[in-house]
This record gives sequence, C-alpha cells and structure tokens, in this order.
Amino acid sequence: MTVASNLPDRPLTLDDVTRLAEADSNHRFELSEGNLVVMPPGTWRHQEISMLMSAWLLTHGYRGRVNVAPGVRTATDNLNGRIPDLVVTNGPVADDTVWLDPARVALAVEIVSKGSERMDRWLKPVEYAAAGIALFWRVEPDDTVNQFRLDGDRYVEYGSVSLDDLLAGDVPSLA
Repeated sequence: MTVASNLPDRPLTLDDVTRLAEADSNHRFELSEGNLVVMPPGTWRHQEISMLMSAWLLTHGYRGRVNVAPGVRTATDNLNGRIPDLVVTNGPVADDTVWLDPARVALAVEIVSKGSERMDRWLKPVEYAAAGIALFWRVEPDDTVNQFRLDGDRYVEYGSVSLDDLLAGDVPSLA
C-alpha cells in the first residue's frame, strides 16, 4: 500500500486524487471534504449495467455526451468530487477534462452494489442535488431504475421502471 504512505499531511484536493488515480488503476477514488474515499472496481453485473445503459444512450442520440465513471466536482472548492457510474452531459466535453463542472451534467446515474448502498442512496444524491445536477437515476440491485428530478435543492422521484423496460423504450429528453 505505497500510495497511502505518499499522501500529503493535509486535506486532499481533486488534483491529488487525479494523481492517485493515475498511479492506481485498481481502485476508484472520490473526495469528500478533502477526505479520500477508495472503492474497488465494480462487479461484473455493475459494469454490465453501465455498459448496457451507455449503449442505449449512445445509440439514441447522446454520442459525445455519455461517459462511464467520470469525475464530477460536487462543490465549488477543490475538496469534493464524486465518480458517478454514468453521466450524460448537456453538451460536448473537452477530451482532457478530468473533473466535470456539475453545471455540465444533465444526468448522473449510480448503480447500487453491496458496500455502496448508503453512499448511493443517501450521500451522493444530497451532494448531486446541492451541486445542481438536474437529473439523478439510481439502479437498485433488483434492476429497478428510480428516476429523480431536481426540485429546488432536493430530488423528487418522478419515475420507477425496470432496467429491461427502460432499455426497451426510447430515451427521454435529458436536455
């Protein structure tokens, strides 16, 4: 665990996390108030859901706007950033972007897995809402996709559909 021994003796920044991620491709790193959150790679099913949803979005007009596991700033400081399982942006993004401005994110998707339940159901939605991300979808372990829309400073659920039914239908407008 040589990465941990090289951490600075201060709250981390998104630049620090970017360097950590470049040195360790076996984990995903997020930042909460300067504190490092380390996650293992997703399970096979988790990654499959990401791939299926990405393909669905890509083939329905969102090419150049969909990405799997990008960094998203969740505050105006340099101490907070999350890695949603999937995002759709509201326009093209520069190739060298590491941490998206939340104003660029039209939709953030989290896929709940063992060990991420509290983070995906409670913490991340609060941070995404506070950052102003208009739409948030959460895929539950039973493949239910719960859909939320920003209403003021919190999310309100506007739909719930099975993953299979979602993927069999048209992509809604994500503005």
